[in-house]
Amino acid sequence: MISAILLAAGESRRMGEFKQLLMYAGRTFVECCADHLLASRVDELVVVTGHREADVRRALGERAVRFVHNADYRDGMSSSVKRGLAGVSPAATAVLVALVDQPQIDSSIINRVIAEYEKHAALIVIPTYHGRNGHPVLIDLQLRDQLLAFDASQGLRQVIHAQAADVLHIEVATDAVLTDFDYPEDYQRLALRKKS
Repeated sequence: MISAILLAAGESRRMGEFKQLLMYAGRTFVECCADHLLASRVDELVVVTGHREADVRRALGERAVRFVHNADYRDGMSSSVKRGLAGVSPAATAVLVALVDQPQIDSSIINRVIAEYEKHAALIVIPTYHGRNGHPVLIDLQLRDQLLAFDASQGLRQVIHAQAADVLHIEVATDAVLTDFDYPEDYQRLALRKKS
């Protein structure tokens, strides 16, 4: 069983607007990300909320997701990964960690990551574009203890570096796996790209 954790807890301070509710292709970022994950081969979707929890829940409406709230969201993404992990099904054998500011990552990319994981039995699968690591990252839950213990200042990189021999990098044909939106100009570029 593969669970997805969608990290949607942050305050979006650098953006100046709440990223989760920015619009892309007629839906909010959080809706786009959730819909792509739900349309993929993941078996369950856990959405980690934090800042403006009620707004995120409202945006997702009746979608078949499980919400977990990270009261410590100000401590950064690492705290949300750990909170999300605590919310996945006990039957889960792997988790796919997805970011709420990557609305362009569709189900075909997610399914490719899952397929390569199943084919190669790697402990960690990372999509890359021109050799650069992106998201979503799939992690086998043999590494659950490492995920729960990693240093918040290093984040998932600590787990990935520690398991370097068991990481499978898969090259994909789109830079969507690298593209996230931290600043207003990033979002402006997305709008321009969509028009072109």
